[in-house]
Amino acid sequence: MDTLHLLAERGLLLSTTLSVNGQLLNVSSSLSDQLGYTRDELQGLRIEQVYTADSVRALHQLFANPPADERVQDLELTLIRHSGGLLPVLASGILEWRAVPSPRLHLIKMPLSSLTRRLNELQNANEVMSQMLYSAKVAYWCIEFAEAVDITQTPDEVVRQVFENRSFWRMCNRAMADVYEMPADVDFNQQPVRLYWPRSPANEEFVRRLVETDFCVDGALSVDRRHDGSPAYVENDVRAAIQNGHLLRMWGSIRDVSQELRMQHDAEQRIDALRRVFDAVPDAVLVIDEELQPQWRNAAFEHTFGITQGASIAHALLDQSPPERTWHSLHLTDLSGRPQLFNVHCSRILVEEGVAWKVAVLRAAQRATQHGTELHP
Repeated sequence: MDTLHLLAERGLLLSTTLSVNGQLLNVSSSLSDQLGYTRDELQGLRIEQVYTADSVRALHQLFANPPADERVQDLELTLIRHSGGLLPVLASGILEWRAVPSPRLHLIKMPLSSLTRRLNELQNANEVMSQMLYSAKVAYWCIEFAEAVDITQTPDEVVRQVFENRSFWRMCNRAMADVYEMPADVDFNQQPVRLYWPRSPANEEFVRRLVETDFCVDGALSVDRRHDGSPAYVENDVRAAIQNGHLLRMWGSIRDVSQELRMQHDAEQRIDALRRVFDAVPDAVLVIDEELQPQWRNAAFEHTFGITQGASIAHALLDQSPPERTWHSLHLTDLSGRPQLFNVHCSRILVEEGVAWKVAVLRAAQRATQHGTELHP
């Protein structure tokens, strides 16, 4: 006895034969039992009475476009039990149409009840996670490598593979699209990875940092490209899936720091401009913090006292407890080691609440006498 006959005899073979006009021509006793009918009750019924609407459409489509070799494989169908419950199955079989006057579909079905429940659970979990990620205010992304990256190679080779191996966006949420100023009608996940994360010296350095940290890093800076082509400076928290020394995917979240970097750059430019202004002042200027430590000095101070005397002069000034916003005289040692008389002017400035620094202006008494006219700071 062959396998099919044995399965049929033991009531384990779920089989049907369907006509091209959508009638059940033959139903195995095991399938009729599963559906809660007798075989006679099922005989001659239309497929609409025992299959879901999606399955009916799939069967009609199969008859409309029959396979050339008449073989049908991996056809997912769902039948309707007499009680109204559903019976999901995976079907394979033969669609006879070459040697018969009227096409007939012979199917053997395998129940997917437990597997379907598991798939439904996974689909529900995936749907929940996807909804949470897509609606999150944090920008999340994931890059999948169609060609896995061999991270056992040298850092330079890993960098090359990261940028040259085929990859695609597995997931980018709405917040991610907002960072890159993506139009609402453009699907970020369908865009080329290199279009928004191009290969550049800055991004090569970013990948090298990932290699050094085994693709687990927080706050790594990359220079990406917005939809309009302008640069986007972003900090990345990155994690990765690695198997057998191969990078399969990496994911993370980003924070747009472009504005912060611009503000920092502007602040640095303003500070540099202020330094040049104070370096143009002919009097020596020293800034002292609340810990009596020198925080800044101008070029005239370094020319007069050098670059190592800031702390000693700060203490000498404060030991004298000079009055504020008025000139007084004080003997200080200059760069050549000679004591000289200096006119000193101290001002207290509030740096932040509860924190005050002092600005000391030191003018050689000899120079003040020579010039006659006194310029108050």
